[in-house]
Amino acid sequence: MNKYPSNQERTEEYLKLFNREKTFKTIISDYDPIIFDVGANNGRSLNEFKAWWPKSKVHCFEPQEECWVELENNASRYNQTFINKSAISVNDGVINFYVHDISTGLGGPNKINIDSTDSIDLKQLKSQSSEVISTYESTINKPRSVPSLRIDNYMDEYSLRYIDLLKIDTQGHEPEVLESIGEKLTNVHVVIAELMFFDYYERSLSFSDIEKTLLPAGFKLYDISHIVKNPMNGRTDWIDVIYLNKKFNKNK
Repeated sequence: MNKYPSNQERTEEYLKLFNREKTFKTIISDYDPIIFDVGANNGRSLNEFKAWWPKSKVHCFEPQEECWVELENNASRYNQTFINKSAISVNDGVINFYVHDISTGLGGPNKINIDSTDSIDLKQLKSQSSEVISTYESTINKPRSVPSLRIDNYMDEYSLRYIDLLKIDTQGHEPEVLESIGEKLTNVHVVIAELMFFDYYERSLSFSDIEKTLLPAGFKLYDISHIVKNPMNGRTDWIDVIYLNKKFNKNK
């Protein structure tokens, strides 16, 4: 007999047993995992990882200088934390990066799409005067060049054989981050990435954009851990996805 006769009951039981921390600790049992925090911003995810695994080794990557003071302050509270003031991309060198006055959390290699039809904020702006829109445009898409690294080269430089958890939050640059790992992607155990489906940026993503790299390396979708819905049009704007690599073997 089915213990949970309805989907609602299954979900209710899940919510009693699991949260974000418990989900990750179910698939990562180490007390001292190696974590790559790509798009570390001001260190919020660093604080989260260190609360879960105090002995973890966390390599943070954040090219946006507006985040560095707060990120470094957070990192100073912990041992085994490494700050890299660089982006991750397909090539070592430099990449184009766009910053936005409205939030440091929106900066990345992709421009905000001023013609977005899915953005609630932009819809409200467009109902106002052209002067308001012009003022808004002056606060976004400010270009700069930032240094970039490949993950596989970084792993070689620091003699890292594997990554237990790779977190990617790069505003649509997730496929390039995965590509930067090259053949070492099979040495990554868990990937959590943000997928943006809506048109807030000039580039949006789908599952296929990351799965074309993840699936051949042995990854399978494990969980959709966070879903953000759009009250304006009923669509899904973005999600956090967790992929687990069944081929991972840190001892190989």
